This record gives sequence, C-alpha cells and structure tokens, in this order.
Amino acid sequence: RAACQAAGGQRYVLGSIGPGTRLLTLGQTDWSAMHASYRTQIEGLLDGGVDALLVETCQDPLQIRCAVHAALRALEDRGMGPEQLPIMVSVTVETTGTLLVGSEIAAVAATLRRLPVASLGLNCATGPAEMTPHVEWLAKHWDRPVSVVPNAGLPILVDGRTEYPLQAEPMAQRMSGFVGDLGVSMVGGCCGTTTEHIGALRAMLDMASPASRSQVSFAPSTSSVFGAVEHRQQNSVQIVGERTNASGSRAFKRLLEAEDWDAIVELASEQSADGSHVLDVNVDYAGRDNVRDMREVVSRIAKGVDIPLMIDSTQINTIRAGLESCGGRAIVNSANLEEGEPKFDELCQLAREHGAAIVLGCIDDDPEEAMARTAERKLEVATRMFERATKVHGFQAEDLFFDPLVLPISTGMAQDRRSGLETIEGVRHIAKAFPDAQITCGLSNVSFGLKPAARVVLNSVFLHELQSAGLTSAIMHASKILPRTRIEDLHWEM
Repeated sequence: RAACQAAGGQRYVLGSIGPGTRLLTLGQTDWSAMHASYRTQIEGLLDGGVDALLVETCQDPLQIRCAVHAALRALEDRGMGPEQLPIMVSVTVETTGTLLVGSEIAAVAATLRRLPVASLGLNCATGPAEMTPHVEWLAKHWDRPVSVVPNAGLPILVDGRTEYPLQAEPMAQRMSGFVGDLGVSMVGGCCGTTTEHIGALRAMLDMASPASRSQVSFAPSTSSVFGAVEHRQQNSVQIVGERTNASGSRAFKRLLEAEDWDAIVELASEQSADGSHVLDVNVDYAGRDNVRDMREVVSRIAKGVDIPLMIDSTQINTIRAGLESCGGRAIVNSANLEEGEPKFDELCQLAREHGAAIVLGCIDDDPEEAMARTAERKLEVATRMFERATKVHGFQAEDLFFDPLVLPISTGMAQDRRSGLETIEGVRHIAKAFPDAQITCGLSNVSFGLKPAARVVLNSVFLHELQSAGLTSAIMHASKILPRTRIEDLHWEM
C-alpha cells in the first residue's frame, strides 16, 4: 500500500489469498476450519488497505466458494460489499487440462456464475501456450473480465536446478494474442517471471488493441466437482435420480442405517450410469443426526460421482451442511411458502450465498388450501414465489425450478381423480407465464400405491404429457421409464 502511494498514479494492491495446503473436496479439512482461516487472513488484508481481494492458484471449486463466502462475510461486517471492494478469482489448470481435484474450467465457471465475483482467470502451473484452450473457453462463456497470469513456460531441469525457459519477449508475444484476439482484460506473470517479463507485458499492453467480447454466452447450468450440466437437455428432460432419498428409497434408507458409505456412493454411481443428469440427496430420517449424515453422504458422492447434486431436506441446517460439503453448483430442494415468507427467505438467502439454483414447491400459507391442487392455484402460488425470489432475493428466472406438486391419483378419493390432469395443466400455465424458468416434479408420486408394472406405464405416459406441456426436469428412476414405442397402444390410451 505504501509503495503504491509513493509511486503515485493508478496503482492498486491486490490481497493475495492462496489455496492453503488442505483441500475441502479431498476431505483434508472442513468448511468451518477453512472459513475461519480465510476470515483471519482477509481481515488482515483489509486492515492493510487492499483495493481488491484475489483468490488465486485455486485447485478446488469448494475451496473457492469457501473463500468467497468468507470474503463476503468480512466485507459485510465492515459495512461494505463486493461493489466497493472487488473479489477476483484465478484457478490453476494443470497439464492434465483440469484443476487438481479434476474440475474442468466449465465446472468452475458454473460454480461461480451466480456469485459476486469480479473476474475469473488462470494462473500458475503452465505457460501461456498450455493455457490457451481454457482462456479461449472463458473468453466465449464467462461474462466478466478474464485474467491470465502464466508461468514463464513449463519448468525444466538444468544442471540439477529448476529453470523456466520462456523469455520475456516471447512471453509478451504469446500474451498479445490473448488481449488482441480474445479480449483478456488482465495479464501478469507467475512462477519464473522477472521484472523483464513484466516490463515486456507492460510494453505490449501499451501497443495492444483489446478485442471485444460482446458474444459471450453461457447456458444455465449446475455442476459437479468435475463438469457442468445444462438445465435444459436437448432430447430429454433433465433427469434427477431419486434413489439417494431416505424418504422414498428403502434401499438407501437401509444403507444409511448401516452407514455403508461405499455402497451409497455405488448407488449414486449406478444412477449416473442409468442416465441421470443430477442426483437428489435426502437424508431426512427421524432419530439420526441428519446434518452429520448429509456431510458424510454429500462429501463422498461429490468426489466419487461426476454429476451435480440436488440437496434435499426440510431442515435448513441440513441443507447448509450439504452445500458446505458439495463442490460445484448444487440445486436446493426446496423452498415454499407453507410456513410463510421468513423460512422461504432464509432458504433463498442460503442458496444465493452459495450460488445455488433452487426448487420452489407450490405450497403456501393459505389456511383453506395450502397445497395447490388446481392448475390455476399452482400458477397463483408459483407467481407469488417468483416475484419474491427475483425481486427480493435477486434470482434469475433460469435458476428457479418450479415444482407444481404431483399427487397420487390412486387414493380412491374423488378430489384426487383429476390430480394428474391438474398437474399437467399447471405445468402448461407456469411454462407460459415464466418461459425462462425450469419446471420439475417428483414424477413417481402420481402412481404411488399401484402395482409395479402399472407404475412403469403410468409414469412413462405422465412424463410424456408433462414434457409436452413444458416440463424441463423430473425427479425419477431413469431406468423405470419406457419410450412410447415399448408401450402397447391399449395401455397408453388407458
């Protein structure tokens, strides 16, 4: 700070926040310990007078979220926000093409997209040549400034010592393409670079004409530790696997009782292999420590399965535990207005803090009809939640998953005979009113109580009708759904 003030002009101090020596996704520490450590460091940097915080050399998306969360808390305590003091992020992509824990650059971008991060870039591990494909991806898909701070090439051994072979002028020439062709906003030098390298970069920038990045596009997505999955699938709904849910899967419940964590990860892997795009994880089980179970299950599945997670619970602390254990970008399931706006607001705020998407169930606090049964009522409740989620909490429509609620049609009660039809029409109404939002449902609820063969047919036909009405996602057992061609006409029409 003192050096910048003495030099004068436009010079800024970036507070460097490194990855530390223990990674969350690998289970080497926990969220609370890492969060407290980052808070201590960030408080010191703020006391020192930094102009921005730079979370750099990142190797784990969960570690990045923890650092950003700690930074936001520290700023909030001082009456500040990221608008006054920016939070920048720079990741380290190894020669393997991923972060150390296996994350692709798209997974990182999806994880950070809804967090108040001022810039995203790469530093360390490789030289500019090896960074090129990842920088190109960011230039096309990341909607904020991009930074590139490479090493002076890949290190080599010379007479028993490590040297970096890329000299100052060749490095500046390489970097000029990032600025002039891709529109990179910030450049610098990491390991092996010298004052000569920085001087050459400075001279290059004086002559450069930065390219425009007006065509940036990023499809709404969630992500696992490893990769991103788009909310909208081209040839299918987004399939959310339902078998890791203690409320609906007896097999999962038994494994949870036995604390057979390896078998739980295997069950999750089977759903991924069966075609699920996302996994619903619900450990709500009376008599157990649900917070502990959620941490155990999510942390193990997150590093063992390559698809994103839907963190599902009726308890806020259990959802928080899942988000703090889940690398990547999750979906929170679910918020509703059954207990009024305070709990709805708390869940929305929690999801926003972690950059998560959220499921909104069509239930409100109406004493006469809390659970929306008719299509019109489903739209009414969805509209109320949409207004509050977007205007009060700042959600984008594309990150909201409306659940119109699927009720069994096999109860024998007259009021339930039209439940399936009302859900289909409710989906149609919500899709028309909020075309950018997602619509999901617990598909198999419609056939609860029927024989297995009948359930397969009914679920398959119901999914077809829902998808035609505008459904974009469904919580279901993917291998139990049949295509139209495998169901007899008579059964389909019935």
